[in-house]
Amino acid sequence: MTNGAPDGGNDDVLVTLMQLPHAVFAALASDGVMVAMPDSVGIPADRVLPVPEDRSTAVDVVVPADTMAVVDAWERVLGNGLSFTTVHTRRDPEQPVMLTFLDVRAEHGVLLAAFEVVGVDPDDAAVAAAQGEWVAVSRTPRTAVVRKNAFAVVTEIDERTTRMLGWGAEQMVGRRSSEFVHPDDQERAVSNWLELLSTQDSQRVRLRHRRADGSWAWLELENQYLPADDPADAVVVSTMNDISDEMAAHEALRQQERLLRRVAESLPLAVLQLTADRSVVFANSRFGELVGAGDPLPTLLAVLAGADAAALEAALAAALDEGVDTELEVVVEQPQRGRRICSVGVVALGDREGTPGALISLTDVTAAVRLREELTVRATTDPLTGAANRSATMAALERALAEPVDTITAVLFVDLDGFKQLNDTHGHDAGDELLRLTATRLAGVVRPDDVVGRLGGDEFLLVSRGHQDPESAMALGQRVHEALGGPAVVRQGPVTVRASIGVSCGRAGCDPIDLIRRADQAMYRSKQQGRGRPVLAGS
Repeated sequence: MTNGAPDGGNDDVLVTLMQLPHAVFAALASDGVMVAMPDSVGIPADRVLPVPEDRSTAVDVVVPADTMAVVDAWERVLGNGLSFTTVHTRRDPEQPVMLTFLDVRAEHGVLLAAFEVVGVDPDDAAVAAAQGEWVAVSRTPRTAVVRKNAFAVVTEIDERTTRMLGWGAEQMVGRRSSEFVHPDDQERAVSNWLELLSTQDSQRVRLRHRRADGSWAWLELENQYLPADDPADAVVVSTMNDISDEMAAHEALRQQERLLRRVAESLPLAVLQLTADRSVVFANSRFGELVGAGDPLPTLLAVLAGADAAALEAALAAALDEGVDTELEVVVEQPQRGRRICSVGVVALGDREGTPGALISLTDVTAAVRLREELTVRATTDPLTGAANRSATMAALERALAEPVDTITAVLFVDLDGFKQLNDTHGHDAGDELLRLTATRLAGVVRPDDVVGRLGGDEFLLVSRGHQDPESAMALGQRVHEALGGPAVVRQGPVTVRASIGVSCGRAGCDPIDLIRRADQAMYRSKQQGRGRPVLAGS
């Protein structure tokens, strides 16, 4: 077989197709246009689709969504001689139909298209009777011509007008063309017509025209004025082009834009869209509420605290210049709303999104950040004293010993002397009060980046970085001794406070557990001495 058709010849494949119980056929020229079926093919006339007056193809049988499937199958039959695809027809979009293309040009001078319904009983007589209802060429002309007089009364229509709009000559001739125009387009139609009569030149206008079935077709009319000696005898020839698909696409786009705007307005976050030159395309109402009134981008930059404005500028430049997306957290200081913490997303927009530029979104995360901070405090703080808890203190010591610095980290192990006796004498409330007082006094003698932690009971651990020598660490221990040795007053009355203090020193890379163990041992030597003075490990 020619053109790569299956073995057995074209006629064998054709016989197989003709045996399909509900198949109907169309003959196609090499350009895909439907032509008369040659008698040599031998297909009964009742199984052949009528040849339309217009140059129709198999595409005019199927729904628009299946157009590319037909085109692909057509390309394959031209190369291989045979192709298949499943489509849905315009007459019955719900019913699947198998479309088969067969190249029989060598034998009969045409290509064939066979349409066979899928998924039905081959013996169903009702299916056979309805075959023509499923498969038929449905092509509405794209252009038509109407002639009118100077008063816009229709004087003549061509047959394409009837096929386009469904009205016959007896229904249109003698009536004003405005009777067929959508009410919302009447004013534009009249204005265009008056301008046409005034200039006596061609005019173009887009109007909706009523079809016979009650639907509306968008038509682009090119009205050509043909003058006469008597202006009343002038003729206007209207060439009508059906642009319904184009206008439907525009309307779908407008609907999508309206939907996106509604979505953007309903979001709980502020949205700002910018072009590549930083012009504002869109800002939702939430943006004004969160940032304030005024030019959106300058207003946003003006209400950012500290270095946050520079950080947002850098993120915006990265999006516009490099197509890089960024997420950051900023502080917004808006007089009407106070100080707010916002999560900011800066997203680059390119040609795929239609408008190159950037999208900035702000979400008020103040409550979430405060909750996060509160949970962090709860997870790292001793609830009784407010000092760092055991795990947070150990983490701070590990971080200090992991830093590659040439300084000493000091660890001070502090244990209150006579604490059990105090609890037994004055009660646990007095003991708790003394622990809180101890934590406050320890915090008062350390530097801002030092850590005061409570290990448990009456044991405290201080982590102090950046010492040059052990003497500096011992000086801190002496300040702790003096701070804790002062008089203390609880609700039950004055109490005597004394603490034993052990000091150990280590550099980067030291074992934190070993450093605490040595400080603990030094603390016991301090307790044995009974004077409450700090003792240096290894001394």
